[in-house]
Amino acid sequence: MRQRRAARGEVLVWWTVLVGVYLMFITPVTALELLVAAGGAAIAAVAARAVRVASGAGVGGTRRWASAALTWPGAVLADLGRLCGVTARAVSGRSPQGSMKTLSLRSGTGAAWACSALSATPGAYVVDVQGQKRQGRQSAVAHFLTEDRTRLEDVLTEGGRR
Repeated sequence: MRQRRAARGEVLVWWTVLVGVYLMFITPVTALELLVAAGGAAIAAVAARAVRVASGAGVGGTRRWASAALTWPGAVLADLGRLCGVTARAVSGRSPQGSMKTLSLRSGTGAAWACSALSATPGAYVVDVQGQKRQGRQSAVAHFLTEDRTRLEDVLTEGGRR
C-alpha cells in the first residue's frame, strides 16, 4: 500500500513538472493545448517512473545540491561564451577539439542529479557513471567542449579531470 502511494506520488510529481514545461513553451494556452499537455504528460510520467525503477536510479546523496543550484546559471553562461568561441574557430576553419574526461564525484553527491546538472550546460555531457555506490565514490565520464573548468564542476567533483 505504501509503495503504491509513493509510486502515485512520483508519477504525480512527474506529471506536474511535465505539464508545466509543456505550457511554458506554447504561446496561446487553449483548452485543446491543456488537454494535449495533460495527456502527453501522463504518458511521459508513467514512462519516467518505469525507466527510473528499471534503472534502479535514486536521488542519491544530496550534499552540495544547493551550491550546485546556485552555481549552475554561471556555469551555463561561462560555457555559452566558450561555445561561441569554439563556433567562431570552427567557422574560420579550425577544427574544434572536445575530449572525454573522467571526473571523481565528491563523496555524498548523488550521481543522477549531479550528472544531470553537468549535462545541462553547453560545455559538458556525461556519458557514463562508474564506481561503487555503496562506498560513496563514483566517477563520471563526460565529453567536454574545452579544457576550462566551471565553478559547478568544482562544487560537484574533487580533483581534476583525467
